[in-house]
Amino acid sequence: MNEGEKNENLIKIYLCYLKKIKDKTSSFGLITKLGFGEKEYSEFNDNINFDELDDIDYIKEISNELGIEKSSPKNKADVHINGKGYSIKYMDAAPPSIINHTNRKGFLRVAKEIGEDIEKFDKLIDEYWELRNSKKITEDCGNDNPLSPFKDNKNILKPYLEYFCFNGTGSAKSDYPADAILKFTQYNDVNTWRIYSKSETIDEIWNKLKFCMRGGKGMPSDYAKSKDKNILEKWTKFSSGKYRGALSVRYNA
Repeated sequence: MNEGEKNENLIKIYLCYLKKIKDKTSSFGLITKLGFGEKEYSEFNDNINFDELDDIDYIKEISNELGIEKSSPKNKADVHINGKGYSIKYMDAAPPSIINHTNRKGFLRVAKEIGEDIEKFDKLIDEYWELRNSKKITEDCGNDNPLSPFKDNKNILKPYLEYFCFNGTGSAKSDYPADAILKFTQYNDVNTWRIYSKSETIDEIWNKLKFCMRGGKGMPSDYAKSKDKNILEKWTKFSSGKYRGALSVRYNA
């Protein structure tokens, strides 16, 4: 259990506590329904000791008691509160992933689903590689970089970013999409919680996004012989000993 997973469990436990005490101070107001999918979490146990919730084994034990399970990467929602799905982002660990190592085939699937023209995205990736190969940008290129080929093209990227945040991945549509994002730094301090709707999220995170084309994960084990080579090659270059053609996007707060 890494720090992100640990704090995701902790905030779910704390939400169970807020539901139990009928708290109205959080952004959710009075919580009447809490769980995942059709499954409601069990009632909070008054014997739970928050002072001991630094111990991983204790967190796992309490999570099991409440019926809190680790959400599948295929699910965009991590928890359902009062009938709405929320994607949980803990901000004091590794930068949260928005798009995780997805090659052009995955983006082509998404483009067809959301009705976008992949060729516009292709041109941005071409610009990225030109800038990277000429050493004008590094492997990770943030929107805070004036040379970023992405920073002035929010209109092209926003539909894809919204899809990956709320609706699915490059391989499939999520069975449990998210309606909003719950961002926090302290699980037990509601003043550090922020909720962003689908329409707000990309504008909120845009300036702190970092884009990178990676190899290994997200790419065929033998790219040269891959049956999808003709689909992938528009994004793929051989760089630093690997075929790199899988886009990763992270949010650096």
